[in-house]
Amino acid sequence: MKFLTFFLMFLFSKGASAHVKWFSDYSFQQPPLDLSALNTPYFWGLLLLSVVSLPLFTWIDRWGEKSAVYQRFDGFLDQYSVNGPLIMRVAMGAVLLMSWQGDSYVAPEIMIPHPFWGWFQFLLALFLLFPKTTPITGAGVVFLWILGVANNGLFHMLDYIVYPAVGLYMIFTYMKNPRIKNLDLPVLYSGLGFSLCWVAFEKMIYPYWGLEVLASAPALTMGLPHDFFLISCAFIEFTLGYLLIICLLQRPLAAIITLVFFITTSFFGKTEVVGHTILHGALLVFIVTGPGHHYLAPIRLHKSLWMRNAFAIINFLILFAVMIFPYSKMANKVHAEAMAKHSLHMHEKFEVPLENPRPEIVIHAMADEKGGYNFHLAVKNFKFKPEDVNSTDVAGEGHGHIYLNGKKIGRVYGEWVHLTLPSGKNEVKVSLNTNTHKDLYFDGKPVEAVITIEEGRDVVMKHAH
Repeated sequence: MKFLTFFLMFLFSKGASAHVKWFSDYSFQQPPLDLSALNTPYFWGLLLLSVVSLPLFTWIDRWGEKSAVYQRFDGFLDQYSVNGPLIMRVAMGAVLLMSWQGDSYVAPEIMIPHPFWGWFQFLLALFLLFPKTTPITGAGVVFLWILGVANNGLFHMLDYIVYPAVGLYMIFTYMKNPRIKNLDLPVLYSGLGFSLCWVAFEKMIYPYWGLEVLASAPALTMGLPHDFFLISCAFIEFTLGYLLIICLLQRPLAAIITLVFFITTSFFGKTEVVGHTILHGALLVFIVTGPGHHYLAPIRLHKSLWMRNAFAIINFLILFAVMIFPYSKMANKVHAEAMAKHSLHMHEKFEVPLENPRPEIVIHAMADEKGGYNFHLAVKNFKFKPEDVNSTDVAGEGHGHIYLNGKKIGRVYGEWVHLTLPSGKNEVKVSLNTNTHKDLYFDGKPVEAVITIEEGRDVVMKHAH
C-alpha cells in the first residue's frame, strides 16, 4: 500500500516541483538541519522505496525499447525533432521578457542589482529572433548565471544550474562542428537533471521553508502528514532528476514532469510560470527529440536488464551520497557567513523621536488545525512597508524580525505569520525594524514582543514594549 501511495505521488504530486524559495520567507540565517536529523524511519524508508522502484522503471524502459507501438510513437515525434532549438528559443525569450518585466533575473526571488540588467535581458530576447544570433543570447544567459553567483553565492545559484545548461545548449546547437554540436542534448539533460536533484535536498535540510508553504496551501498534501509529504516530495524530485541524467524513460518521463509543472501552476500562479518556463522549454525539447541520434543514453550502455538495474541502483546511491554531503557542508558554511554578517548589524539602533507616537506590538498566537501556529502581530503607530525594504529609514515604518528560541529565523512583512514549532517549550520574539534592518527603539527600549508557547498549555505573553 505504501508503494502504491509513493508511486501515485510520483506521478501526480503537485508539491514535488514547487521551488520553496519562491513562496517562503527564507533566510540563510536559519540553521540548516544536521544530517543526523535525517536518521528517521521516513528518510530510510523513502530512500529504500526510491531504490527498489528503479527496476520497475528500467523494465518499463526496456519494454518501450522493444515495443512496436512505442517505436512508432517515437518515430512520429522524431519528425518534429528539428523544432527543438526553436522551442528553446521561444521558451527562453518568454523567460527573459517576464524577468525583465518583473525586475528579476534567473529566478523570481533574485532581483536585478541595477535597471541596466533588465534592459540587458530585453536585448538578449531580441537576439533570439534569429538563429544566427541565438548563440549570443546563450552566452548572455550563462553570464547572467555567473552574475547571480557573484551577487548571491554559488550555493544559492546551484539551484539554477539549468540556466547555464540552456545557455550552452543554445550555443552548441547552432555550431557547425558536429563534435561540439552533438553536446547540446547531453548538456541540457544533465543540467536540468542536476537542478532537480540539487534542489530536492532543500526540502530535507531546510524543512521549515517547505512546511511554511504547505501550511499556506494544505490541499497540496492530499491529507498526508506535512513532514512526510515534504520529504516524499524531496525523494520524488531527486529521482526525477536522476532519471533525466541517465535518460531512463526519456520522452514519457519528460512528458510526466512537464505535466506536473503545469498542474502546480494552478496552485502557485504567475510566479510558478516565471520560474518554470525555462524547465518547460527544456522538457518539450526532450519530448520532441528524445535522446537524439548522437547521444547514447547512459542507461543503455548495458544491454541486459539485470545490468541496467544494477547500473541504475548503484549510481543512484552514489549520486545521492555525492550530493547530500556537499549540500550539507555548503549550507552550514552559508549559515555561518550569514550569522557573521548579521552580527555586524545586530547592535544598530534607530531611536524614534520622543515627540512621535510610541510604536507598539502585541503578538497573539492561535494553533492551526493543520499544524503549527498562526501569529497575529497587532501593531500600533507602525506600518509594514515591504516595498521600501533596504531604502531610507523612516520613523514608524519598516518590517519585523522574528526569532525562535533566541535565533533569528526570518523577516515578517505583514500582520500574519505561520510557524511550525519543535516539540516542548518555545519562545517566539518579534522585533520591529526600520527599512535598513535597524532595531526600532523608543525611550531607550526596544520595540518588540515575546511570547512563550508550550504544548498543552496556554500561550504566555512574556513582555512587550
